[in-house]
Amino acid sequence: MGMKQRQFLFGKTLTTTWPSATQLQHWNQVLRNLRTRLINRELSIGPQQDQEMQFSQSKPGPDFSVSECVAALDEMHMALQRETAQRQELERAFQTSQTALVHAEADLNHVRGGERRARHLALHDELTSLPNRRHLLEQLSETLARREPDSPGLSVLYLDLDAFKAVNDTYGHGVGDKVLRITAARLRGAVRQGDTVVRLGGDEFVCLLQDVADEVPLRQLCNKLLDVVSTPMKIGVLQLLVRPSIGIAICPQHGITADELLACADAAMYAAKRDGCGFAFHSAANAPDLQNNGLV
Repeated sequence: MGMKQRQFLFGKTLTTTWPSATQLQHWNQVLRNLRTRLINRELSIGPQQDQEMQFSQSKPGPDFSVSECVAALDEMHMALQRETAQRQELERAFQTSQTALVHAEADLNHVRGGERRARHLALHDELTSLPNRRHLLEQLSETLARREPDSPGLSVLYLDLDAFKAVNDTYGHGVGDKVLRITAARLRGAVRQGDTVVRLGGDEFVCLLQDVADEVPLRQLCNKLLDVVSTPMKIGVLQLLVRPSIGIAICPQHGITADELLACADAAMYAAKRDGCGFAFHSAANAPDLQNNGLV
């Protein structure tokens, strides 16, 4: 918006060009004088003329010639033209400002939308649309930081698909990707609405369970996850059966930081995979797995 338009918006231009009080007084006198002359010339002599004459004489004023009246009317006409032009320019400036505001708002919404999309991509897995490792670490760290000593516990389930490499090697990565997407959807549908399912990468997933620290419901959930994920998957003409291994770590028994809980759950998962038992809780017996897998 130019300086001239800004002046219109703040009323400065209209204020400086508006007819002055002296001009208005002069025009009023001219109009009264012209009105009196027209009345005197057009009305016939009689009581009505006498009444108009009395009216005109009751408000004496300067006498103006016809040329002076014409000049005053021309001035009024020019002033009205200027005012009309200024008002039209003001309307155009206002419309331009409105259009610029709409465009600015659209640009801002576009930028905000881009920021939201960029953050979503940064915190989610592209293949499965699940939250990713970064998302898990942020959420778990924030949850642990807010945790009070008497707060309910939480649990981390570390899940890995057995023999998934053989699926990729035998049927190709396209089939492997479909297996991962099906597994993600099944895990998401098996946990509660407030729980979080994360894909860490490859065939590794994590379930973050809020306010669950008792072994009984955890065993029930792990059995459910084993059944759900192990259900045969129909992919084209193939029917595949993929079985997971699950490791469980509980806060605060097994750790009070995100790294500790993930490391313990990962070690328990390797123990379950080694023993072929489906799932296992972290214990002192899993400590060698922490060292062997470079988790401590």
